[in-house]
Amino acid sequence: MRISGCILTFLLITAAAAQKDDEYEDYAADLSDTEPPQFLSVPEEFSVEVGGEITFPCHVQHLGKRQMVFQFNSFTAPSKEKLYFAGTSRISANRRLRKDEHSFTLTNIKRSDAGQYACKLYDPPLQVVHVLRVQYPAMIRRISPDKQHAVKGESVTLQCEAEGNPEPAIHWSRRGGRLPSGSHSEEGLSITLEKIDRREAGTYVCTASNGIGEPSSAEMRIEVEYRPEITTEESILHTGNGDEAKLVCIVHGHPAPTVHWRRGDHLVASDKHLMTHDGEHRHSLIIRDVQDDDFGDYTCSAKNRQGVTEQTVVLTGLPKVPKMTSSPAGGEKETYTLTWETESFSPIVQYRVQFRKVGRGESRNKSAWKDSLYTAKPQRPRHNQPRSSNRVQVMGHAIPNLDPATDYQATVAVENKFGWSPPSPVFQFHTRKEVADGQSASTASTMQSLRTVCVTVLSAVIISAFV
Repeated sequence: MRISGCILTFLLITAAAAQKDDEYEDYAADLSDTEPPQFLSVPEEFSVEVGGEITFPCHVQHLGKRQMVFQFNSFTAPSKEKLYFAGTSRISANRRLRKDEHSFTLTNIKRSDAGQYACKLYDPPLQVVHVLRVQYPAMIRRISPDKQHAVKGESVTLQCEAEGNPEPAIHWSRRGGRLPSGSHSEEGLSITLEKIDRREAGTYVCTASNGIGEPSSAEMRIEVEYRPEITTEESILHTGNGDEAKLVCIVHGHPAPTVHWRRGDHLVASDKHLMTHDGEHRHSLIIRDVQDDDFGDYTCSAKNRQGVTEQTVVLTGLPKVPKMTSSPAGGEKETYTLTWETESFSPIVQYRVQFRKVGRGESRNKSAWKDSLYTAKPQRPRHNQPRSSNRVQVMGHAIPNLDPATDYQATVAVENKFGWSPPSPVFQFHTRKEVADGQSASTASTMQSLRTVCVTVLSAVIISAFV
């Protein structure tokens, strides 16, 4: 029913009642004598959360026998008015709305209650219009598919929309880690992952919040297809006869790749080879009781529908690169003792020492390398030591006829029955410097004697053991 119709009906009923007992003319006379009505209440705007309560003030001065109307215009359908009260009579049923002396109270507020509430008079035409904005929690209403598939190198955009009052803010996060940008959270309606790879796969979360109630969230999972990727724990694995060797490759791929080991053109399969998988990414080839014919190249091969990837692991009996252990500062004027250690499963049979003089100053001129080959004395296993500790062999060599207070460079390589190790990194050392100015002769003599004793004892012990 339109408001004008409602008002008209109401006024007709009022007029009919007034005509009873011939009081109509007296009533009209009373109206003409009253002072003009005036609203004491002023328009207000209210913001109330869902479930709350609001009171709309509608205080009129000099109302007399006039009838005040209370009506509602929804924000969602502003052209459709709803008349709630005309005077003290309830027109539209709404148990949540009650009339008090100078106000109207609405309880248990719903989202549909948002709109304009007007207190109106028609004689003369006056009104006070209040605005009610209903606040409600954020709610995600549309997102990208909850699961997306992409191929490595493609771009993926995730979108998320939400409604709420106040307008929600949307933040993105990732389960169990950072976003590709490196941050823990980003704000916006969408997030784009450029040139995606396996590290971007996972579950992404969009969360909408506006400070009302609990935040709303939704999850989207990205699965990335990519050809297998392989890394090895050791690209060169040193071992020896009778030992057990474990070759390991770490394989990632989606879909999950099939993995096998190959030696040359043939798949590895025999009683002494055991292939294991930890259920995730670690694939191992175990070779029991290693013999000479087991040494060589082994290929870890992984395949899925995106392609094939291979990685080689070398099983060798060669010694590892020697590691220098001597101090760069020499204790003798004309002699320096190099010491080093190397890991070898087989005894070291000989070693090569190369050294050269290095000039001082800006030019740092270097002389030619002097190269010498020496036979190593077999090292005796230490009493009650496990076999594994004997893999590390400690060695030394005294270089005679050096110049005092001079810088030198040296490098060492060692050989066992399988061949030579790579040479050690170039090592810098110097022979003993001259006595500093101001040092007493007795102090210098004492220090020299101590150095001589220490170096002589150390050299004798090392050389007697290995040369």
